[in-house]
Amino acid sequence: MTNSERQRRYRRRHLGLGGQRERLECLVLIATKRNAERLAAYFECSITDLVERLINERTELILSNLNNEERDAFLEQKKL
Repeated sequence: MTNSERQRRYRRRHLGLGGQRERLECLVLIATKRNAERLAAYFECSITDLVERLINERTELILSNLNNEERDAFLEQKKL
C-alpha cells in the first residue's frame, strides 16, 4: 500500500462520514511551535492532544464564569 493510499484511508476513517475529527490548520510563530513541542513532551502526548486539552480546559474555565445569558451567547458564538 502506498503512502497516499494509507493517508486516504486515515482521512476517510477520521475525517469522513461519522468521523470524530475536523482539520484545524493555522500558522504559528516558531517559538510558539517549540513551546507546543515542549509541552507535549512534558505531558507525554501529541501536539494534537495538547491543543485539544488546552482548548477544552480554557473553555470549561470560561463557561464556569458566565451567567446563563452569556453562556448561551458563547455557545452560539454571538456577542452580547
